[in-house]
Amino acid sequence: MSPTKNTSQAFVTASASSTATCLPIDPGKNGHLPPEACGVILLYKPSLAAAVVFFVLFALTTLIHFVQVCIHRKLYALVIVMGSGWEFIAMACRAMETRHQDSSKLYMYFTVFFLVAPIWINAFLYMTLGRMVQFFVPEQRLVRISARRFGLIFVCLDIFAFIIQLIGVGILVQTDAKMDTVMLGVHIYMAGIGIQESFIVCFLALTIHLHRKLLHMENTGLQPMDKLARGPFNWRFLFYTLYFSLTMITIRIAFRLAEYSKGVGADEPTNTHEWYQYVFDALPMFLAVLILNVLHPGRILQGPDSGFRHAKKMAKMEKKERRFRQQNPTFGNYGVSDSIPLAPRPTAQAAVHHEPPQPAYYQPPRSYFL
Repeated sequence: MSPTKNTSQAFVTASASSTATCLPIDPGKNGHLPPEACGVILLYKPSLAAAVVFFVLFALTTLIHFVQVCIHRKLYALVIVMGSGWEFIAMACRAMETRHQDSSKLYMYFTVFFLVAPIWINAFLYMTLGRMVQFFVPEQRLVRISARRFGLIFVCLDIFAFIIQLIGVGILVQTDAKMDTVMLGVHIYMAGIGIQESFIVCFLALTIHLHRKLLHMENTGLQPMDKLARGPFNWRFLFYTLYFSLTMITIRIAFRLAEYSKGVGADEPTNTHEWYQYVFDALPMFLAVLILNVLHPGRILQGPDSGFRHAKKMAKMEKKERRFRQQNPTFGNYGVSDSIPLAPRPTAQAAVHHEPPQPAYYQPPRSYFL
């Protein structure tokens, strides 16, 4: 991560090629071009060592997350596998880009995967909180919203922010676009991450509300103890994990907003030093997925109430029963879910063994001849 003049944005190509001061210089070692060259993509020498280190780190955490999906049988956790997997692919592209610094395709792949991957991690946190409402809250609702719809609403909002960011990044990575077009892509991407952060703030407020609700339930004894403590961790650690991951995502969003708000010129420090990308983007995202490895939701959310499959099956059975009773109103006195009275258990007094009565002395019938 050399501190020489550089920029990691493809839009510098447009600015450099649109001016008459750029010089037609052939690519040097590993395709490197100096800042004054025409058609330059990277105005710094990217670090192969840093790319390989984060490539290995994200590869390991992706593998562990996949194993945890199989162990805890949480299929929704494949979302976090996608998030860490996209970071892993981005670092692989960056490692190859250090040896082909003039490759616009490698730059495009790296930028798309690197900038959009955190949206998957965010979606996993939304889905986890919905299952926490399903698991911990007896009525399985939060602020009058069911647990299933709670997660669905935030995931849809996350997809909306994802689409906006993807459109912005798609415009931003065009190496032959004009500066006005590139700036349009930057503004669209900034709007996308700004919308994402607004959703995070709302989500954080609801998470705190659920946290306080569970504290009240624990203090008043309204929550069964077997759900509050599973294994070496109790329910509080799951909230701490959510808070930490959301903080890491917020740090990363704040960095991107600060980076692009100052423009896209080659004189900006964030565009001329590669280490900003690793310290304020790659490292926070790695810590976010790492804490989810250590305190995986599947270690605490266990049992039929930990997911929506069991609840969906029970709702389907109740619907069938309701339909059957509507079609057969006179069938039986009790339904499937009614409390059918059972025979009482024998009391301790009734269970006492009694000796059978002694048989009466046998007397033969009197003879008619006597």
